[in-house]
Amino acid sequence: MTKLEQIETKLRDNSVNVNNFAIDDKIKAMSHIVRGRKTVALNRGILCSKADETSVLAEELGHFETGALYVIDSTYNTCIARSNRLKYEATARHWAYKKYCTPDEIETAFKQEGIYGDYAVAEYCQVTVEFLHKAIEYHRSKGVVFSFDNDDCA
Repeated sequence: MTKLEQIETKLRDNSVNVNNFAIDDKIKAMSHIVRGRKTVALNRGILCSKADETSVLAEELGHFETGALYVIDSTYNTCIARSNRLKYEATARHWAYKKYCTPDEIETAFKQEGIYGDYAVAEYCQVTVEFLHKAIEYHRSKGVVFSFDNDDCA
């Protein structure tokens, strides 16, 4: 089972509906609860690959798994609202990095024979290169030292 399939299963198990919805040309997805129904609005039209969809849905699942949901309303642009929004987005992303791009998986990918460079590692991990880079940065911020940290690989 691919990571994308695992995430889709977890979303279904948590009664989260995933609907294709063209939000705008910059927003890939948005999680929300409307009248008690948990939903991810996924803008498949701007997703580039299965890895992109996996990376985006991992973060959206993180919103529901951590309770990091925020209300978009008339106070959307206040300093407090922006601060909360950033905090909740980071919480969801960090959950996704810990669950779907672990240090062990990254190390294993870098040690695989025939896997060279970030793109191949990201493909092995079934995420985008951007997601991989941010996951590595997050894990390092938590004290993880990768075997390749003395190399020019990451």
